[in-house]
Amino acid sequence: MLNEDALRDSIRTLVADVIREEVAKSGGSASAPAAGSAQNAGAGAGAGAGAVAAAVSTEAVEEVPDATAITMEETFWVPNPADEEGYRRMKQFTSGRLGIWRAGPRPLTKAYVRAKADHAAAQNTVWSDVDEGLLDKLGFIKLESRSADKAEYLKNPPSGKRLSDASVEIAKKNAESGKQVQIVFSDGLSSGAIERNAADFLPALQQGLKSLGISVADTIFFVKNGRVAVSEEIGEITGADVVITLTGERPGLNSQSSMGAYLAYKPTIGMEESRRTVISNIHAKGTPPVEAGAQIAELAQSMIKHKMSGVDLKLV
Repeated sequence: MLNEDALRDSIRTLVADVIREEVAKSGGSASAPAAGSAQNAGAGAGAGAGAVAAAVSTEAVEEVPDATAITMEETFWVPNPADEEGYRRMKQFTSGRLGIWRAGPRPLTKAYVRAKADHAAAQNTVWSDVDEGLLDKLGFIKLESRSADKAEYLKNPPSGKRLSDASVEIAKKNAESGKQVQIVFSDGLSSGAIERNAADFLPALQQGLKSLGISVADTIFFVKNGRVAVSEEIGEITGADVVITLTGERPGLNSQSSMGAYLAYKPTIGMEESRRTVISNIHAKGTPPVEAGAQIAELAQSMIKHKMSGVDLKLV
């Protein structure tokens, strides 16, 4: 039986031989290391690897098709279905992973690749920041939570529920007193939700509120690394009757741009979650942003009329 050092030397030699053969096939050259020398084998392997990489880089690489080019509603891989037309019709009502079939007990390779691609997109929108250009275009007043960065925001949720000291001062300086509604945006768990929905949603909400005779602050705050509860502090600072917070919802494999609206009447720091009213799934394939804006304006009107929100409002 080979000891550990001898086994390691044998593996290095084998790797060096394989690389030398690949280099020869590609027209390159690599010096052969001495079979009994671990150091020479390692050096030969390194040199050979570089030669192979150089040879491969000069060849045409076949383009890999985009796994997400086809929507899940259009994806159908079931062989010989009993009712393909009915199956496809059903799929038009959901982006769920229906009709992706299998290879024995495992998913098809293309189904697995698609799931990995969607998972990567979900992770990306969690870790990304909202485009600064969009925030400037919409005229948002930029604030920050107490989270030092995205990692702390995810690992220490309470840090995202309060404003940093500097942001408290900015909020106080820009607050408009005497307004019935204050609008707040935060990136939450999906920067993509704000980037894809805010521009369409905001005018619909503002117009809806004004058409109902509700005064709304022109100043709109955006809280970086902010959680829903950060609106409580902003509510105390502004004194608004209703604070409407729009935030990126936790992404899934089928939606990376879903925005949620959280409304509260006279929010205060540390208040019960039951005092919030929530409208979720605001995105192109859920509740369209423009429709959601009008709906939330009417909801705010009801809160102001009854002076309550959350569970209490549902009991009215």
